[in-house]
Amino acid sequence: MSKILYFGNLPFTTTAADLTKLVKPLAEVISARIGLDKKTHKSRGFGFVEVPDGSARAVIAALHGTKLGGRELKVNESAPHPTQKDLSWKNKERMEYEEIFDE
Repeated sequence: MSKILYFGNLPFTTTAADLTKLVKPLAEVISARIGLDKKTHKSRGFGFVEVPDGSARAVIAALHGTKLGGRELKVNESAPHPTQKDLSWKNKERMEYEEIFDE
């Protein structure tokens, strides 16, 4: 099994290949990707690297707080992205309101 690590505060010029080179000495890199802006397709300053379970803690310990391109990296385990429905209390109330009329 594998874990996905979040890399925050990346320089905007960082590529997936750069992330791979950064992590490769510490762990096998299964995949790497950079968060891109939908309109401009430029980096948003964060990325994700997938590594084997056993290597995740070592990568976090080695790279969190280090500098890349003059910026201090934030590295941690990626949390699941919440759905839009989970983000808004309005949607929850609306759903309950609609359920009343469905009965």
